[in-house]
Amino acid sequence: MSSFYRLPASRTVRPMRRRAGRQLLVPAVVSLLLVILGLSGLLLLRTHPRFAVNRVVLEGVPEGRRSEAEELTDGWIGRPLLFLDLDQPVAELSKRSWVASATARRIVPDTIAVHVVARPPVALVARADKDGELWTIDRGGSFIGPYTGRALSKSDDFVVLSGASDAAALTRGARFLEVLREEDPELLARVSGIVLVPEGFAVTDRIAKAGLLFGLDATEPKRAAPLWRAFLALRPELDRHSLPATEADLRFAGRIVLKAPGDTGRGKT
Repeated sequence: MSSFYRLPASRTVRPMRRRAGRQLLVPAVVSLLLVILGLSGLLLLRTHPRFAVNRVVLEGVPEGRRSEAEELTDGWIGRPLLFLDLDQPVAELSKRSWVASATARRIVPDTIAVHVVARPPVALVARADKDGELWTIDRGGSFIGPYTGRALSKSDDFVVLSGASDAAALTRGARFLEVLREEDPELLARVSGIVLVPEGFAVTDRIAKAGLLFGLDATEPKRAAPLWRAFLALRPELDRHSLPATEADLRFAGRIVLKAPGDTGRGKT
């Protein structure tokens, strides 16, 4: 009887389709849950009253400009904090003549803080529409707010502008002061007041005890200060010759017209 060699039977390996399917399904479900949670969170942040703007804090805004700033920022109240467009209102605020710079930031859960750097005050104006109350103005001639009598900085020494309160005249007055401050601060320190007149600027030199009339072109560089210095240099000689030196018209290049007190004529050159 002959013997036969029988090969060992091989096991058939079943495909792993079910296990692979489960491995792909779990991450998909987790991702879907994460997306749903994310969308739910966004919906919560957008609609829940806890995350709506309840306060807008204005920092650095002058009291006289507060209502102007509030007009641009009050629209944020009640809207979702994290989905607001802050850039457009801040850009509009930055365009105002009294604003040097403006920024805004969100404070979770319900506050927006707006920080403004206002242009510094340069002069005082007695407002006729406020019963003569003194208000500060900036370099653009815009009203900043009531003057409290307290110095805003150690270097404050404001000149009072009078005679006109329209925006164009105040802008000229502020520009005249700015030119003096840049070119000759010592002359600016001598000013006790400036009357804005149609023909220019009537300046009172408190040290020389003289009234000086400058033309409208005194806001141009190198115009007012040299004429003023020329008058001060001639003052001793004028006194020696008993010439009136309490009123001087400095509107003309290379010429000083002297007027006696109360004289409405052309004066002496």
